[in-house]
Amino acid sequence: MPTPAPTPPALPLPALSFTLALVALAGYVDAVSYLRFAGLFVSFMSGNTTALGVAVAHENAAKAGEVDGVITLFVAGVAGGSLLHRRAGAWGNTLILILIAALLLLAHFLPPAAIASLVLAMGALNASVHQVGSVKVSLTFVTGTLVRFGTGLADWLSGAAPAQDWLWPVALWLAFGAGTLGGGAAWLHWLPGALPLAAGLSLALATVARRVGGVR
Repeated sequence: MPTPAPTPPALPLPALSFTLALVALAGYVDAVSYLRFAGLFVSFMSGNTTALGVAVAHENAAKAGEVDGVITLFVAGVAGGSLLHRRAGAWGNTLILILIAALLLLAHFLPPAAIASLVLAMGALNASVHQVGSVKVSLTFVTGTLVRFGTGLADWLSGAAPAQDWLWPVALWLAFGAGTLGGGAAWLHWLPGALPLAAGLSLALATVARRVGGVR
């Protein structure tokens, strides 16, 4: 019979809440973008990679170029956000969230730049939080989150790990789902204000980011 793993220290509530809010923000923006740009994702690069392969197979050069540009911009956003985070130190998350708010507002007020701005924003968001306490976090990699849930659930059922190992991935998935629900509802019922609302949430999170411990 496997020996149960020691229970890890409880994750700090402020760090948990802050991270779940970031995940919800990513889901919200992804839902708005999905509806606005007819199935184009700004944070879900697995879906875009599938779309790229299909476009190439169908010899749809215009679609392939669009999706390839989105993937490239996303990587640029991650790289830029990571550099900003490293150079700003303790103020990294604050500055990233301010940058994200600015990009979301740019997408709202300058429609021709909307896709580029949203993709850069979501790339930068993924550079903000990588770990809460001792737990690794992926803000928009939903497939990986569900894999961690499945493996954590299996470990818990076999007595090899505590429930926390699968409860945390479930919380992340639910937060992303709640964000997509909010984004879809905002786009449906409050179309003009959907992105400014997300920018406001990003700024609100920026005001508390400096005081949240246990996040890196």
